[in-house]
Amino acid sequence: MKKYLEAGRLCAPRGVKGELRFDCWCDSPEFLRGVERLYLDEAGGDFLRVKKYFPSIPSIVFEGYEDRRSASVLTGRTLWFNRAEVVLEDGAVFNDDLIGLPVYDAESGLEIGTLSAVEEGTRHWLYRVSGGERAYLLPAVPEFIVALDPEKGLRVRLIEGL
Repeated sequence: MKKYLEAGRLCAPRGVKGELRFDCWCDSPEFLRGVERLYLDEAGGDFLRVKKYFPSIPSIVFEGYEDRRSASVLTGRTLWFNRAEVVLEDGAVFNDDLIGLPVYDAESGLEIGTLSAVEEGTRHWLYRVSGGERAYLLPAVPEFIVALDPEKGLRVRLIEGL
């Protein structure tokens, strides 16, 4: 289980006080409200201390980068957050923790593949299931997802033609 997960990417400066636009890759920009440090690498080595966070825009100001010129050197950088610094709702899991789970047909109980990716669709998350010669793209909705357990795997209801 990864300790640091991708939060998003810093974009162009906004204004003159070090504010950087932020392309948030979380469920919503509000998810990161309260996170005090964002990391510059997935190992959690170097970090930036958040001075101000504006989830409605979304944009960020970091300590030590409070002017446009110094903040601009961060443009294009990917940021990570420490999973221990956020609280998930009961029953919620990080998408990264789902990758590699075995996927079972709920009706037959047979393993049909592995969850190889979680993709953002226009209306729902999509689970890419790869198994042997076949690959499935299933919407993460109750009509298809019967049970999701990070310990036991994913049970899905397949429709005719899959």
